Amino acid sequence: MSETKKKKHQTAGIAYQAAASSKQFPRPSRREIVLVGRSNVGKSSLVNALGKRKNLARTSKTPGKTRMVFFYELSPEYYLVDLPGYGYAKTSGSEKQAFSKVSDDYFRSDRPIALVLLLLDIRRGLGDPDRQMLEFLSRQGINWQLVLTKADKLSRSGIVKAEREVWAAVREYVEEAEGKVLPPISVSAGLTPRDERIRQLEERIAELTGQDLVSF
Repeated sequence: MSETKKKKHQTAGIAYQAAASSKQFPRPSRREIVLVGRSNVGKSSLVNALGKRKNLARTSKTPGKTRMVFFYELSPEYYLVDLPGYGYAKTSGSEKQAFSKVSDDYFRSDRPIALVLLLLDIRRGLGDPDRQMLEFLSRQGINWQLVLTKADKLSRSGIVKAEREVWAAVREYVEEAEGKVLPPISVSAGLTPRDERIRQLEERIAELTGQDLVSF
């Protein structure tokens, strides 16, 4: 049995692999849609919604808890990749080093990245770590899409205002991007596969990757 096969698991009827280092990454056999963002921004909730499962990814209210890369086989053509959150200062120095290294390893491993979904808390907007991520993605020519989470915390007018402010704040990165960049899209906590915002995000992913993701 191969090393990759040994590390394959299944949850909620979907196969996945968890990797603490690049040696545990699966073979780059399919394109990858990657979720990045600050700790506790809502990546696990979005994984569950896109995967149409309640417990595909475990959610936690403890920032910085997840320090592994998860590869979810949501489509025969794609992995949905959940990277560890960044920007949480209360972990120990050694944890912070390992925490960021596995993400660095991922981006340095020449993975077949189709799209990066950069999640931002809609109440906080764009922070310095997010800008650093955008600068990196722009330099590498990696397609990206902003997703504003926790939209249920704001009024409808507040959501529109936040989307406009974030879009204005990333103008320079949009101009530098090699691929197509669409305006931010907002989602809220507790999303279900039937949620209109999730359907809109799936359509946005399909538009940016040129692939119909109905199997999501």
